[in-house]
This record gives sequence, C-alpha cells and structure tokens, in this order.
Amino acid sequence: MKHIIFTCILMSIFITGNAQNLSYEPCGTPSYRSDWLKRYQANPTSYRNGVDTVLYIPLTIHIVGKDDGTGYHPTKPIFDAFCTLNEDFKDANIQFYIEGDFRYIDSASYYNHGTVIKGYEMMITNNVPNTINCYVVNNPANTGGYNLPSANAICLRKSGTNSGSHTWAHEIGHNLSIQHPFLGWEGDTYNYNTATPTTVTYDYTLFKPILYTDTTIIDTAFVELMDGSNCTFAADGFCDTPPDYLSFGWQCNGNFESQQLQKDPNNIDFRSDGTNIMSYSFDACQSRFTNDQIMAMRANIYSTKSSYLYNQNPTKDTITQLPTLTSPVAGATEPVNQVSLNWSSVTGATKYLVEVSLFASFSILQGEYLVSGTSFQIPAGDLLENRTYNWRVKPFNEGYTCAGYTSKETFFTGSPVNTISITKEATWSIFPNPINAQQPLLINYTGSKNQQGSISLYAMNGQKIHQRIFNTTDNQSITISPSHFKTDGIYIVVIDTGEMILQEKVMVIK
Repeated sequence: MKHIIFTCILMSIFITGNAQNLSYEPCGTPSYRSDWLKRYQANPTSYRNGVDTVLYIPLTIHIVGKDDGTGYHPTKPIFDAFCTLNEDFKDANIQFYIEGDFRYIDSASYYNHGTVIKGYEMMITNNVPNTINCYVVNNPANTGGYNLPSANAICLRKSGTNSGSHTWAHEIGHNLSIQHPFLGWEGDTYNYNTATPTTVTYDYTLFKPILYTDTTIIDTAFVELMDGSNCTFAADGFCDTPPDYLSFGWQCNGNFESQQLQKDPNNIDFRSDGTNIMSYSFDACQSRFTNDQIMAMRANIYSTKSSYLYNQNPTKDTITQLPTLTSPVAGATEPVNQVSLNWSSVTGATKYLVEVSLFASFSILQGEYLVSGTSFQIPAGDLLENRTYNWRVKPFNEGYTCAGYTSKETFFTGSPVNTISITKEATWSIFPNPINAQQPLLINYTGSKNQQGSISLYAMNGQKIHQRIFNTTDNQSITISPSHFKTDGIYIVVIDTGEMILQEKVMVIK
C-alpha cells in the first residue's frame, strides 16, 4: 500500500536547478532546508565562518563514458568550467582545486542514467573520501545536474560543463547547504496576473531506496513576501534573496531581472533577481551569491565538512606564460609509431594538457593527454599514417586551469619504423582479459633477441600509469599489480622491444 504524508511548513526533498530552457529539469537537487540550515539560520552568529580566510576545497573529477571507453567529455571544457567555478566563488573566499588525476569510468548505465537512484549507485561505488566528488555524464537523471546529500557528490551534464556555465557553482552551493530562492515552487506555476497564495503545496517523492520505500511526500512551504516580513522562514530562509517564484529556466532583462512580472500574496508586483547563481535564470544573467548565502556556505564547511580542509596550501599559482613548442614543428615528418612531442616548461605549471588534431581548429581531437613533464610520446596506434597533425599545449596546476593554449604547430606522420612481424620475432599473451580490478594482470612474453625492452600501461586518455623494463631474450612472465587500475574501464598495454611495438587493450571491470 502506498502512503501519502502531508508535511506542514516543511520544505522537503528533491529535484530542481540551473540551466537553459531545455527538455530536462535544470537541477535535480533535494529542495528542502536541511535541519543544519534551519539551525544555522535560527542563530547564524553562533557559527564560525572565518570570512577573511580563503578556504581551499578539493574536488575529485570523474568523467563518465560508455562501456567501450567512448563519449568522455573533453578536458578543455571541464577546465573552462573549473575556471568559471573558482571565479564564481572568489567573493566567498572559497576556492577549489583538483585532487589527483581525472578518474575515468566506462559505464553506459551511468553515462545515461534516467534516475538519481542509478546516480546514487555510481557515487557510492566510486566516491573518493574527503573531497567533493563531481561526475560529468551525458544524461544526469534528465536534469542539468544535481547534488546528492546522501552520497555527498554532485553530477553534471556534459553539455552544461563549459566556459561561462554556472551549473557547477550552483550544485556546489547545494553541497554546501544553500537552496533555491524559489524553494517550494519546484515544478509549479501560477497565474501571474493574480496574487499568489500564502503557501504553496507540491508533490515530491523522496529517494525510495535511501529514504522511504512506499511513500509520496506532499510538502507545504510559505510563499515569501516582498516586504520581507516572513523571509526568515519562507522559501530558502535567507532575507537577502528576494522573492522568486520561477522554477523553470528563464532569461533576464537589461536589469538582470526576470522578464516575467509576478505578484506576491499582498498583490505587490516584482521581478526575480537573475544575478543569483542559485536561481533558474540563464547563465548569462548569473554572477553572484548573496552575503547570507556566503556566510552559510562557509559555516557549513567549518561545522560539518571540515574534512575538506586537509590541504590549505594547494598549488594554485596564476600561470602568466605559455610554453614554447620545440619539436616537431613546421610540418616535420615523424614515424607514425614514434612521435615524441616536446615543449618548454613555464612557471607555475605542474602539468600540461596536450591536444592533437587533424583540424587546425581542434574541433575534433585525435588525442588529448595530461602530461606531468615537458615531453610526451604519443602511444602507437593513436595516429594515422601520411597525415598532417596539429598540436598545442595548455599549462595548468591543480588550482588554476585558466591559462590559454600555445599557438599550434604541425607534423606529418611517415611510415612506421622498426616494426616487424610478431610471429617471426616474439609472442605474447595477456591473461585474464577482461580482468577484475582486484586481480593482477599476467603478461607472458617469448622473444628471440637479447636486448632491453619496456612494458607500459596507459589509460585511454593517453596518461602513462606504469612502466617497467625487462630483458627480451628469454621467456618472461611479468605481473602488473591491480593497484595500477585506479578505475574500471579500458587500458592499453604497450610492449616496446626496441625493434617492434606490440599493443593490446585490456578491459578492467569491478
């Protein structure tokens, strides 16, 4: 039997957001004031906020693709969105940094998940403790993004994760306790030519596997008045976020207010504030959090999320110079299986994003690689023979991704070198494949020439994860520890004997 609960003056749980007027709900975050937020708003001066101190918060970024390792959101728009995120939180004295490497997940069921229940599974399975886990997927439960308090993670739609998008800031605002200024109106509209009621009731079913199994929640919320007389308990509970009844994506006018004129319960006309990042106005309208929102987020960090503060000195230097591309340049011909890219280092950069494309616009990438040093050999098999490729480099560090790209350089891929038939010189096998993420990978190699070779393990984004040297003259049984498989998905094993390069994909599953 299904139960229905009517909750009076409770702002309950679930789906809403920040995006454009699209076919999906802008945001899927629980729409209710948490018990913590209500306690804080009842006595904010009793909470520490340390407003003059910059707080550095770690993010773990998970990029989700399909089962075959395709569909990943490119690195560039993620870096652009991260740059916007830190700009959005600058006035709050809160800044973010990327903890560790991007984590790639190959799962079609996570890549396009129709319910937050599936998103919860994804988060609980892959979360990294003491960081805000951020998942970039193709379809996040038919929303533009959502924050899931029960999993302490957020999910973002690929199409909304780019330069100028405030969706990331919106969802992290939820993660740090604050709500929509129109709380209570989620999924509801009214006749804009008449005064609104003093309360609004809406139907939202909670996360069934997490909260209730057979219950629909009918929530009632006070409608905020223009005179501010009920601002402490109506809508989001903040008095510096004026009334807003628009729970759909909307465009602002020249004053950054809603084009739609609304009436409050006292029949007073008003327009919603489009500058507030927690509203549903379009990205071009949004620019800020209010002071009350900022104080609440900072108090929430100190009060309930202090585990985020384990590193208050991340690498965050602004990068003001770009590298010089040294080789190959000016269309130099390189063996297709041995293209080594080289560039100069720049102050402040700890890593470099390298892009390779057949197109001068880099609109479609042949490969993108996150590199710690100033040189990188493109994995054999990534390039086509007899093609002109463009390449460029973007420097970054864990707290700063706003630097630009170098000018492009070009190279031409010629015939491969030192590649001979595997059947004449060597044999190898990899077992098991697919492999469980807890199992070691066993490589059996039989060679005929006495020389030194290497075995390298690459992620699908081209990042070299592990390398070891071995002697090619004897029968070899080489083990790769499961500790090198940070996530499930596709990895590439490359054996370089000096005379040939052998390559095979390995599927890692959990």
